[in-house]
Amino acid sequence: RQARYNLFQLINSLYEYRSIILTTNKDFTSWGEFFHDDNVAVPIIDRIIHHSHIFMLGGESYRLKQKVTS
Repeated sequence: RQARYNLFQLINSLYEYRSIILTTNKDFTSWGEFFHDDNVAVPIIDRIIHHSHIFMLGGESYRLKQKVTS
């Protein structure tokens, strides 16, 4: 629980003052499950996507592709 709060505090302190680059393999719709609490996930997502540019990449995993050919 403390880690979730710390992440929220970090995002909140950077929000509107600094740039944030975040990468994840989780869709925003599954963040509530990841954080075990929608009341924490929603404000974090709100701050992340406000003034944001979101790039969604698809396709097969490069690592898995290399493993199959080996």
